[in-house]
Amino acid sequence: MVFELIPLYGLLGFIPAVRNSGYGGLTSPWEMYLLGAVYGFVLGGVSGYCRSVYGELIPPGFEAAFYALYAVTDKGSSIFGPTIVGALTDKYGDIRVAFWFLAVLLALPIPLIAAVDVDRGKEEGRKLAEEELRLSITVERVGYGTL
Repeated sequence: MVFELIPLYGLLGFIPAVRNSGYGGLTSPWEMYLLGAVYGFVLGGVSGYCRSVYGELIPPGFEAAFYALYAVTDKGSSIFGPTIVGALTDKYGDIRVAFWFLAVLLALPIPLIAAVDVDRGKEEGRKLAEEELRLSITVERVGYGTL
């Protein structure tokens, strides 16, 4: 939840009273350093949490494939996120508009994450791995040409 507060804090700068006061809503440079430190501190925990939950849901024996997918999507976000923020900044002439994008982007997965049943996912992953193992043993016994 702290992650969601960062763009919301930046959006406070749209309020004229906050913007004119020079305090709050990322209207002064020191706020950016402070929020950067909070962001970096929280990012480590969120990243670790996501990776560990993801690891719990991977079917046994498929770790390499699923972590490869994780790496590709993780690196892809490093390309698309800054590109979208840059496009919004270019279009509107103010980086503050990008905070709307960030707020929505951080809020969208909250219901999805809350709905994940890790125990059920682990059980279904185990069943999938067992089924794949049975199929591979059957194929080896019968041979590839006779199916």
